[in-house]
Parts: sequence; structure tokens; C-alpha cells
Amino acid sequence: MIKERAQWFLDTFPHLKEVLITLSKHKIPFFIGGSGSLFLFGNEREPKDVDIFIPNKHHDEVDALFGITSEVYTSPLERVRNSHPFGLHDLQITSHLEIAAEGKMYTFSFDESFVRKDCQIEMDGLVISVLPPEDALIIKAILQRGKSVGKHDVEDIRIFLHIYKKIDTEYLQKRIRLLDAEDRTRGIFPL
Repeated sequence: MIKERAQWFLDTFPHLKEVLITLSKHKIPFFIGGSGSLFLFGNEREPKDVDIFIPNKHHDEVDALFGITSEVYTSPLERVRNSHPFGLHDLQITSHLEIAAEGKMYTFSFDESFVRKDCQIEMDGLVISVLPPEDALIIKAILQRGKSVGKHDVEDIRIFLHIYKKIDTEYLQKRIRLLDAEDRTRGIFPL
């Protein structure tokens, strides 16, 4: 199923493969994240865009590769550095993610340590890394955005946990502790 869903991404977002090939060619680690990660692992809601997380240290290099300038998106909940290859807003290269919730700042940096064999897909000789579903769920649990901003974070978590039975609860708990997010995520995960 995951390969079929990966093909859906490549068919739906025609420039995605070119972006991923360029990142791979230049040995820049990347991860399909957000709702895209959950979709690849079985969530039914089709994503409207592709979030490609990269390590913070590579963002300037990525901008130079694509001849683009990144922007910092800031909202009351989050601050994130984004770049849009080919000027397409449905392809978003993301780093420096910070979430402010309930008076606390949560900082995410996605590096090589997130690469897991069980979260990689091979297609046409291209290895696509996917953000581990546990990490995608934690981000959504901290954000907790709702329909008023066009998001479905808590609903996505509940549906995904019902569909996907391979959650690594030990890894999930470890990541929540590392982020000091126990209070923010309490009651969302059945741990």
C-alpha cells in the first residue's frame, strides 16, 4: 500500500520527483512529513501539499540549489522556515520548526538520526525517507490546530491510531519526554 501511496504523491505533485532527486544527488537528508507522512502510512485524508523536512544546517544550500529564497512563516502557534521550489506552494521544504503552545516553546530539528529503515520507500531507484509516524503525530499533538484554521490535527491523530497498529509506543514516549511535551500531549495518546 505504501508504494501505491508514494506513487499517488508523484502523480499528484509532478515536480516532487525532481525535488527529491536533487536533494538525493546532493546528499541532503529529507523526510516527507506532516499529513503526507500519515497518508503514506495509511491515513485516508489526502494531503493538499507535501512537507519536505530537511536538517536546519542544509536550508541555505537547498535554497541555492533551486535558486530560491526561503521565508520564515510565523503564526501565534508556529515559526518555521519554508522554501517553495519552482514557486509552487504545494511543495514546501521546511526546517527550523518551532511551536509555541501554552507558554512553552518546542523546537524540532530533523537530522540523520530520524532515518529509519521501516520509514523508507524505494521507487524508481530513489529512496524516499518518511518522517516516522510517531514524530508526525507528536507535532500534530503539540499544534492541536482545528477546523478554524483548516487543519485537523487531533482528528488526524485519532483516526491514524485506529488505522495504524504499528506505533512504536516506546519511541513515542521517548520523543515526548525529550521534547518535554508530556503536559501538552496528555490525553491524546493512549499510552
